[in-house]
Amino acid sequence: MAVGLGSIAEIVNIQMSKNQVSGMSSLVSITERLVERLNDQRATQAVDFDSNADYRRSRRQVFKLQAFKDKISDSVSAATKAKNAASFIEADLDSMKTKLQTILGSTSDDDRATAAAEFDELYGGINSRADGANQIVNHQNVNLIGNTNGPDWDTKDLHTPTNRSGGFTTIEGAYLGTKHEIVDADGYAWRLDSGANVYKQYYNDGTGVATGTEISATDMAVTSMDHSDDSITLSDGTNTISGTLNRGGLGVLSSDYYSSFADDTAVQEAIDDIDAAIIYFDTNSTRLTANTSLLQGNSYLIKEEISRLEGEIADIVTTEIQANAAKTKAANAKFTLAINNINLVSQNNQGLIQNMMELASPQESAQGLFGTMGY
Repeated sequence: MAVGLGSIAEIVNIQMSKNQVSGMSSLVSITERLVERLNDQRATQAVDFDSNADYRRSRRQVFKLQAFKDKISDSVSAATKAKNAASFIEADLDSMKTKLQTILGSTSDDDRATAAAEFDELYGGINSRADGANQIVNHQNVNLIGNTNGPDWDTKDLHTPTNRSGGFTTIEGAYLGTKHEIVDADGYAWRLDSGANVYKQYYNDGTGVATGTEISATDMAVTSMDHSDDSITLSDGTNTISGTLNRGGLGVLSSDYYSSFADDTAVQEAIDDIDAAIIYFDTNSTRLTANTSLLQGNSYLIKEEISRLEGEIADIVTTEIQANAAKTKAANAKFTLAINNINLVSQNNQGLIQNMMELASPQESAQGLFGTMGY
């Protein structure tokens, strides 16, 4: 059976289509393999910092320094709070003395009353600053300069490392407040609880145990005070507390113990107490301030070393990431080049197939003489 030209073209078209589909399928498979390879390369190009010796060394140093810094951080806070509070207390003492000196020789009752009010405000501020310098250290409430009671007015000492080489120091506490108690003839101590506004009676044995006896402080006033031996009597007209003052810390009293500065004798008594307080303050705060400054200095050096090492780590991380990015960029470039080559092959194949299909297709007769001749 004869096969016409049209039938041959159809056969060629069918075969070329099959070849084209087969060729494109192969190109698709190649492309898929390239994508898989690129992804594998990207996976192996993840930044591996653990392989960098400098990175590991710096991180270990940071961990060690941070652990030591954390270990002494509470001690640094306790010492710093005490040091800062002490600086304010020193300023308050100076202000108290200055205010008293301005009313020596004054004949104005108003000026003396104003000075008494300002004096008491500073007095309360000193106790507030001293008792507020608390810090939890190793699960204990530590206050180097306050938050204490009689009979001994002892404060906490702070034992702390100063460096990672085994250096150790003890920061000795010293009461820098101005509270006091009255020890009566029976040996009991009477202390003012300003929050409850009562005088409470305690066993004067250092246990801090109250006897349960209390007297309202509302109308209680100083009725007699002898500064030569600190004997004192308080009374509200019905209740009386008599005994001897046991002064704590700075030893300065509130203005009512100085007759509210009614005369120059009372003013001078207060000035004398402040002068003694300044000597006591200088003696006890100098050592505390020096040891605290040492501890703060070591803590600062540790922070600086951590900051320096973290800077080195940041540089290493940046370098590794940039290197990894360059590898990824190169892999992407190879992938792009391969895809472009596939595209070229695909386009060329499509052109070849198209040419073959055109040659296999029926051709129209030429125009004119050639057409008449069968071309």
